[in-house]
Amino acid sequence: MARVALISFLRNAINIRSLASFLASHGQEAICIFCPGQLTPRRIQETVDLIRREGISLVGISTVTDDFRKAAALTGEIKRELSLPVIWGGAHVNVRPEESLQYADMICLGEGEEALFDLVESMNGDGRFRMDIPNIWYRSETGIVRNDLRPLENNLNRYPPPDMGFESFFVLTASGFEPVSASHFNGEYSLMTSRGCPYSCHYCYNSYRRRQYRGKGRYLRMRSVEHVIDELVQAKKRIPNLSRINFWDDSFVARRLSDFNTFKRLYSEKVDLPFFALIEPMAFDFRKIRILRECGLEKLQVGIQTGSERVNRDVYNRPVSNAKVLEMARLIHDLGIEVVYDIIFNNPYETPEDLAETVRLLLGFPRPFSLQGYSLIFYPGTRITEKALKDGYISYNEDLHRSLTIQGKENSPISMKGAGKISDRFYNINYSSDDKSYWNSVVSLFASNHFPRPLIRFFNTSDGPFNQITFKAATWSYAMAASIKHRLFQ
Repeated sequence: MARVALISFLRNAINIRSLASFLASHGQEAICIFCPGQLTPRRIQETVDLIRREGISLVGISTVTDDFRKAAALTGEIKRELSLPVIWGGAHVNVRPEESLQYADMICLGEGEEALFDLVESMNGDGRFRMDIPNIWYRSETGIVRNDLRPLENNLNRYPPPDMGFESFFVLTASGFEPVSASHFNGEYSLMTSRGCPYSCHYCYNSYRRRQYRGKGRYLRMRSVEHVIDELVQAKKRIPNLSRINFWDDSFVARRLSDFNTFKRLYSEKVDLPFFALIEPMAFDFRKIRILRECGLEKLQVGIQTGSERVNRDVYNRPVSNAKVLEMARLIHDLGIEVVYDIIFNNPYETPEDLAETVRLLLGFPRPFSLQGYSLIFYPGTRITEKALKDGYISYNEDLHRSLTIQGKENSPISMKGAGKISDRFYNINYSSDDKSYWNSVVSLFASNHFPRPLIRFFNTSDGPFNQITFKAATWSYAMAASIKHRLFQ
């Protein structure tokens, strides 16, 4: 029997724990290895040594774009020292399959439970396996073997909850690998109650995935409330210090209203812990949010992306009015829910006036709230990428290693005081956002709940020389005052 090691560069990643659980439920052996943080040569060697000690015959690596370098380096050492077959999966594989196959022997596109099980079951003693498994592409001597995607599984209840792996999974720490225990969850448990998204926002990977799965079944699928609660009951039993639940669904409020009433009853009775969720303005329903608040909703992350109705409607395919967004913000505040709003920066189709509209929208939000955001990412296959290629704002990038981050600190105008870099990881960037730096900086002021709003209103009137000089003086004075206050009261 093949023994599988599934590796993630996140701590306690849901996806590989789910795959391990599915394999185990079908009689296969799988362990998870979590490698958060920097992957130094020493840590790579420790990972290779662990794989050798565990008698692994197949290695799976889950990677996002910002972890590509780690995946490539680790795969190289595994191949060099152990000569084991390596399969990659995850977000990056789906947007850059051919690039991924320059390093991995195989890649898994789409959802991986049945595909990985079929691959493991087909392996024999000499490491050979079937080459016709749906969802899996192979690198062969004659080129790439591309298999079709299998239909999407509609009944998510048939998948067991992710395995916690106490004592049988491993996490990399400063002192080396340790068996996963309850303490590694840091008092929090993360899960997903659905797969897919009800929307096709033109910048989002979901718009590409919807098209990828066209004709393969319903894209948005839900687990039953009872199935979700059963998972949380087990998590609460096994993690004694559990204090918060994180729901990472793309749209936690996409369910019918009756599901929320059931959720409130069962969650309050069997779980009764504060929780976090993601929502979006298009599906905001006060009745649902109020029910969630009554059973423990503590924090929301909401993607508003822009204050320009034109950009939301015509560029992002998000038909939502600012009136609804403002109402949502006020109702969330009235319910006493902590909230962080997401903004997209440096979109070539967004003008300085559009950014001024974003400022005006945010000025209407009741404080306190948090703000985060990154420069627009051109994911291959999305509608906005196709349009930008046609319009010449971007062009194909032949140098695949030029830039390796898409959501690092340098890609966030909030972190970089208005000057966030636009990632060229996937495409050459043929436009400048220098004319938006001032407006990005004004938007970024909302990251502080204490910066005076009258000043923000003033800064939003013009990007002329006087305003820019005043802006620099005011923000410098504010930063100095905050620093002095911190030193006095720390």
